[in-house]
Amino acid sequence: MTNSGYKELLLCGLVLLMPGLAAGQQAAEQIVIVKSSDNNYFNQSIETLIDNVERAIKFKVVTAQDLSDGFEIEQEQRIFIALGQAAAESVSRLGNGVSTFNAYLTREQAQNLELGNQVSVLLDQPLRRYLAFCKLMLMPNSVGIIDQQEIILDQTQSGLLQELDFNLNQYQLDPLNKLLPVLRRLLSQNDALLMLPRHSIYNRDTLKGVLLTSYRNRKPVISYSPAHVKSGALASIYSSPADIGRHLAALVNQTLQNPAHRGPAFQFARFYSISVNQRVARALGIVVPGERDLRAELDRLEP
Repeated sequence: MTNSGYKELLLCGLVLLMPGLAAGQQAAEQIVIVKSSDNNYFNQSIETLIDNVERAIKFKVVTAQDLSDGFEIEQEQRIFIALGQAAAESVSRLGNGVSTFNAYLTREQAQNLELGNQVSVLLDQPLRRYLAFCKLMLMPNSVGIIDQQEIILDQTQSGLLQELDFNLNQYQLDPLNKLLPVLRRLLSQNDALLMLPRHSIYNRDTLKGVLLTSYRNRKPVISYSPAHVKSGALASIYSSPADIGRHLAALVNQTLQNPAHRGPAFQFARFYSISVNQRVARALGIVVPGERDLRAELDRLEP
């Protein structure tokens, strides 16, 4: 049996073991999960999702390619979950007759896609969570971010910055401003770089230069990806596959209880994980708080 076949069999087994689904019984609802590809991240989220759905539900797992090849929508298939950009695009072409929850999209990606009335669980953390994490990790006087357009802070975010007692300085990136010169200016004027999920800025072509330049300037990087921590960022706050699965399960449970309910089109990550590079912390002379203390303070600052 192939690795892919084994995972599909495992998922089917999880469905059959769900509480309330007796032998031979079929649930009225069926949820179709569409994966952009077969990878461990998606499969971990699917397992967590199935484990946390409160009712007996039939799950069908397909790929974006299956939809492109003419996958037929049965009458009871009215909830779709799309994991990744290719899956979100495939499901969006099915029309507005289904409820769709997307995941594994950044806000930048979701805004650039025409997703209609779909709900997207974003990889982004709320800005207030990023800011609070920076404060608790570093106690900075100022933190810099780079974006292609200005982020307008609302009253709550501005109030949080006053409470946290540090400045957030924004730097614009456009075709006339190359990334590394902008980064060097940011590092000379701030205590740290906060990387937001912007694939147009931080990608395989630029990431190494960003992390190396920051390290050489002895300025820590707070990121949105645990992979960046392995490559030299000080720390990241992010949503793991299990975190994403829990958020999707909460949305599914809510929809099953009240099919007419529609949440916000863009939903920031409800659950999060933390990753720290202790080697970088020691090299920069930074004493990192314990994760339990970090989480307690972050949860206290949540709205």
